[in-house]
Formats: sequence, structure tokens, C-alpha cells
Amino acid sequence: MGVGPGKSNNPRGRPPGVRNKLSRENAERAAATGLLPHEILLSFARGEEQIERSVNPVTGEVVEHRVYPTSDMRAQCANWAAPYFAPKLAQVQHRGSISRSADQVSDDELIKMAVGDGDERE
Repeated sequence: MGVGPGKSNNPRGRPPGVRNKLSRENAERAAATGLLPHEILLSFARGEEQIERSVNPVTGEVVEHRVYPTSDMRAQCANWAAPYFAPKLAQVQHRGSISRSADQVSDDELIKMAVGDGDERE
């Protein structure tokens, strides 16, 4: 029984950095079976040799082929791997106010604002 939309019975919430149960179980399962998804994507993005296995339809034996990802595949894998390493930045809403227009500020004042030297706020 919840206490309303967007509310929780635990006012402190989950501690930062702690995974939920499903995420933790999935990560443990993936780690136990070999490479994690981001490791596979990076391997392709780097252009590393990959082993493809197929079954010969005539003999039924498993045949291994050494292949290298194409440039397009490497670029796509790098794009897919990026969120694992560089999450998108959060939007920031500017809450400041501007008291003067740009044509009312001298060149020296603009330089001080750019460098961060001096108090440009009023």
C-alpha cells in the first residue's frame, strides 16, 4: 500500500550506488557466463578479431571462421557502448537573471566575466 504517486514508504530511499535486486542478479548471471555486453561491444568497436561458429549443413560439423567487424559495425558498436562509459549529461535549468544587455557591458567587463575575475553580479 503506497502513500501516493511519486511517494514511498521508505523516506530515505535506496542508498546511492546500490543496484536493485534484478540488476544485481542480471549482472551476476552475465559475469558467470563470460563477457558482459559492454565488453562485447568494445571488442567489436576496437575491430578485434571475432570467432563465428556455424554448422556445415552437409557434414554437420561446427566450423569456426575468424572475422573482423566492418567500419560501419565498429562505429555502431562504439555508439551503443558509449552510455556504459559516458552517460548523457543531465539538463540544467538556468535560474539566474540578466540585469544589463550585452551592449551595456564594456569589453573589460566581458573579459573579467569570461575569466571569472571580479564580481559581475549586481
